[in-house]
Amino acid sequence: MSVLYINGEFVDADSASVPARDLAILRGFGVFDYLRTYGGVPFQLGAHLRRLQRSAALIELACPWDLETLGEIVLETLRRNSFVEAGIRLVVTGGDSPNSFMPGGDSRLLVMATALQYMPAAVYQRGAGVATVEQHRHLPEAKTINYIPGIMAQRRAPDAIDAIYCVDGLVVEGTRSNIFIFKDDRWITPDAGLLPGITRAEVIKLLGRDGRLELRAITLDEFYSSDEIILTSTTKEIVPIVQVDDVTIGAGAPGENSRRLMRQWREMTDAYALAGRV
Repeated sequence: MSVLYINGEFVDADSASVPARDLAILRGFGVFDYLRTYGGVPFQLGAHLRRLQRSAALIELACPWDLETLGEIVLETLRRNSFVEAGIRLVVTGGDSPNSFMPGGDSRLLVMATALQYMPAAVYQRGAGVATVEQHRHLPEAKTINYIPGIMAQRRAPDAIDAIYCVDGLVVEGTRSNIFIFKDDRWITPDAGLLPGITRAEVIKLLGRDGRLELRAITLDEFYSSDEIILTSTTKEIVPIVQVDDVTIGAGAPGENSRRLMRQWREMTDAYALAGRV
């Protein structure tokens, strides 16, 4: 049984609860963030906590915990569990409301650790498929608990590893991932209207070494005609995409540039884990 944190207390997951009057339940008002460990070390913890605070600020949700306090809670939650590798989810809820609609300012903080779930090895070896959907997400830079658009999009593409949001002919992001394409001998990733992923930021650093990176809008036509495509996220890391809708990407197998980037990612995260354990 796992142990989680709720508003100042560590409790068994099976006995944890949030009051039914919390605005997260009544109105879907809340934000969250999710990170993972490498070698037991939380990956880019500070960046995830800063994004949590920014998400709360964007929806004007009270988040009175400072970065140091949040970090200590995350580390203590990990210590109270015994997972080899963990996924950590932080949630800030709207708290109780005086009229069941407007926030009262008493947000709740939940921190949950679970055993890390891995993607099947075949996804990285053979690549995966995605499906595009014409859909806009409200306040895309905020990681809110409102995943209705994402769930509806994925239901329309049950066999795809992710559904890809398209807005006015531009490819923006996945429901749970960011997008990079390789075309004309360079990587390109959208630069606006999306949730700036922590994995995406680290991949941008890796790609910045050789200068073959553009941050700009990507059209749907460019997406279909890409030489290579990858998705990035905390849970997926770097996944090569070999099919978009009914269109085969490249040779229908992970390309050499994607494979090279995946190797660089593994080298970087191995070094991160080693440095964090020393």
